[in-house]
Amino acid sequence: MRFIGRRHELNFLNDCYRSSRAQLVFLYGRRRVGKTETLFEFAKDKPHLFFAAPEATREEQLALFSRRLFEAGSPAGRYLSRFETWADALAEISALPGEGRKLVIIDEFPYLVKSDPSLPSVLQNLWDSTLKAENLMLVLCGSAMSYIENELLAEKNPLYGRATGILKMEPMAYETAAEFFPSFSPTDQVLAHAILGGIPHYLAQFEDELSIADNIKRHVLTKGCALYSEVEFLLHQELRETAVYNGIIQAVALGATTLGEIAGRAMIDSQKASVYLKNLIELGIIEREFSVDASAKELSKGRRGLYRLADNFFRFWYAFVFPNKSDLEMLDIEGVYHFDVEPELTRFASITFENICQAWLRQQNREGHLAARFGQIGRFWHKDLEIDAMGLSKAAGNRPKGAVKLFAECKFGNEPVGGKVLQGLDTKIERLGAEGRPERYLFSRAGFTSALEEAAAEDSTLHLVPVSQLYQPADADSCSS
Repeated sequence: MRFIGRRHELNFLNDCYRSSRAQLVFLYGRRRVGKTETLFEFAKDKPHLFFAAPEATREEQLALFSRRLFEAGSPAGRYLSRFETWADALAEISALPGEGRKLVIIDEFPYLVKSDPSLPSVLQNLWDSTLKAENLMLVLCGSAMSYIENELLAEKNPLYGRATGILKMEPMAYETAAEFFPSFSPTDQVLAHAILGGIPHYLAQFEDELSIADNIKRHVLTKGCALYSEVEFLLHQELRETAVYNGIIQAVALGATTLGEIAGRAMIDSQKASVYLKNLIELGIIEREFSVDASAKELSKGRRGLYRLADNFFRFWYAFVFPNKSDLEMLDIEGVYHFDVEPELTRFASITFENICQAWLRQQNREGHLAARFGQIGRFWHKDLEIDAMGLSKAAGNRPKGAVKLFAECKFGNEPVGGKVLQGLDTKIERLGAEGRPERYLFSRAGFTSALEEAAAEDSTLHLVPVSQLYQPADADSCSS
């Protein structure tokens, strides 16, 4: 399969490679996000040594790393069968043959530190004494995000301040993820993103030639396929007490958003639920969402924040696979799809559609295609008032009445959006008391009524955005009006 996306990451790594200084780069991110594939793509046209660290003893890891060094031409291979210490092994990097830049990539570096906690000190001493003066780029990669952030990169760690580059890889943006399915319609690309999110490993499982329904049945609901057991596999790798985590994640997947609701549905104490949620946030499975106008005080104290699943595939799996596991184990794939997935798929994808619309507005904002420059664009809620997307003026801070100049509603239903939706948005704007003439955006999966299109043609502040426009290049026309 061709390599897709990651232009920013590759540009960053190549800039580091072209630097005249020695480089010590940390690249990390959650499992399956595409770190190793990105490093392969980066290194493919460069002389390099790539070492995938296994979960093994220190001696086994040293023996395997020694072998990679010897295969790469290390002179020590003529008289040694392996290095006895990490200090000797890493020092040998300087002796690798070649006149140009030496590129060494160690994947899953935390596995090595787990087996030998002294390794960061060893590397720090080598870096300070010799390696930082070499024509070298050393990339340390890992999936243990909280460990890398809170241990390896923390002030107390010997490697603190040595990194010349730190890059956290995030899931792919929706428009990049769509490149996996060039034959899909825009609506199906939204559905695919709602099901799989931006994780390349998950995206690679779906087939562009199949319908969304057939892909779900064949690649998610079928016992034995990669995605069927993916969630359970990851949880068992990363966490203990998976039964408790299952209860918490399913509670969030089914709509619980506050600590009290989640703890109640999972039937555990709120204080314990808070600890479990913190672990899931560190893994990138759950996130805390705040209203776009939340103040710094509200953000620091967690007020108004709502829990939601950050990983779309986890959300889909817990909504449709987990509660139907018994039927799926009996191979009732058609029944589960027909009675459980199909009737709910549009509603399920509507949340993802809102997120995509917000991302599109942010992209338009960065490109300068909106009527004003906005510092924040996101979902707004307060008591019983909810707005799918709101823009706060960059100059006016977080003051909703005077700062808001953009409002949006996003509809993923099967009927064209008409005047009723616009009236509903205008009512919300009036309730909020926004000043001036704000920009209003309506997003729709099924298009717009002719009456609404006529109204937009006469009103420069009303913008109609069909789903197809969300997948046009960023420099295309920003909206229909």
